[in-house]
Amino acid sequence: MCVLHVKACGMQLGCMCNFVTLQPIIKTSKEKMIKRILIVVAATAVAILGFTLWQKSQAENPHADEHEQEEHVDVENILLNEKQIKAVDLKWGNVETRELDATIQVNGALVLRAQNIGMVTSLMGGVVKNIYVKEGQQVAKGQIVAAIENTDVLSLQREYFTTYQECESARQEMERQKLLASNGAGVKKNMQMARKDYQVARASMVGIARQLQQIGISAASVAKGHFTSVFPLRAPVSGMVSELTASLGSYADMQTPLMKISNNKAVECDLNVFEKDLGKIKNGNRVLLSLTNQPGVKLTGKVYGMNESFNKGTKSVAVHVKLDAAPGAKLFDGMYVSGQIATGRQMCFALPNKAIVSAEGKQYVFALNHEPKKGEYSFSRHEVTTGVSTDGYTEVTLCKHVKEGLKVVTDNAFYLASMTGEHGDEH
Repeated sequence: MCVLHVKACGMQLGCMCNFVTLQPIIKTSKEKMIKRILIVVAATAVAILGFTLWQKSQAENPHADEHEQEEHVDVENILLNEKQIKAVDLKWGNVETRELDATIQVNGALVLRAQNIGMVTSLMGGVVKNIYVKEGQQVAKGQIVAAIENTDVLSLQREYFTTYQECESARQEMERQKLLASNGAGVKKNMQMARKDYQVARASMVGIARQLQQIGISAASVAKGHFTSVFPLRAPVSGMVSELTASLGSYADMQTPLMKISNNKAVECDLNVFEKDLGKIKNGNRVLLSLTNQPGVKLTGKVYGMNESFNKGTKSVAVHVKLDAAPGAKLFDGMYVSGQIATGRQMCFALPNKAIVSAEGKQYVFALNHEPKKGEYSFSRHEVTTGVSTDGYTEVTLCKHVKEGLKVVTDNAFYLASMTGEHGDEH
């Protein structure tokens, strides 16, 4: 191609020779250029691949940079000057040996025993004539809560009325025979017969009277000839109407409850205790509980018994607790609770609660490494295991590198936690 170009320009053959001489040089330059291009292409590909992988990493872990920053925090040498310590009122002291309550951490739920739950049912089917209460209303034991109408009760009342009259006649006859016998004019056999007739009539009358009493009809009123087709339903226990299923005009049978009354003032608690702790539980053990939905409410009570079988699907046993009165607390059957069962007293290493910082499910304390050097104090963070808490102190199990007598930050430890990036909460 170059030869043709030379010919077209009218160049001499000598020039062609010179061109041939330059061909190796041109070839070498061309190879170098190709190598440079390949290097640039390869570098570009590597850069694109690296950027793609970085983007993917960021998408999978958007806080990676934050974590890297946190990892670089030197938790073994946290430096504070005198001014900072005074500003946050940082204090430290020695790990103490204290006597604390030995406790078992437990969870459970409030329960209402069968004795404190009343189902309002009718002993005789009929139509709901009246409902005198509303759902959520407090009622007293024996209070009339509804009325049922059934004409069949009229026949029972008539039967009682007849039996009552027969019993009254038999009684009069028996008294007459007694009078005759006392005057020497009676026959002993007649008196015995009159007494037997009275006893039979009275037994029958009493039986029917009890039936009337069960359905809420006064036998004394029936004896006077006052009949009714409507009879009342009464509350079997004192408490709150927690369920009301009856409606006016509906038919009430003997199997279906019309309403449920719950005495929440008598609520108790069942706590789940695992097999390893069962030997520590005794009747009379004190219990301190908190409601999950009412953190400010504290409940107290005592253990009075436990089951002798495991709960279904778990290796825990239900421990029964009688609760103390809790005025103002809203307690309902089924509420979840958590707390502690005190099983005695124990000596243990302890720190003030403010010395312990919780972060991401772990507990930490901060120790003073040395006295100030060049105007700076050095602190280090140490993980500990916590136990029981009593009177503002918490049991701590020290790590092997935390020795007894070590000076530990006892107040405002959360400030040091914030410097490590944990932003923990006080225990």
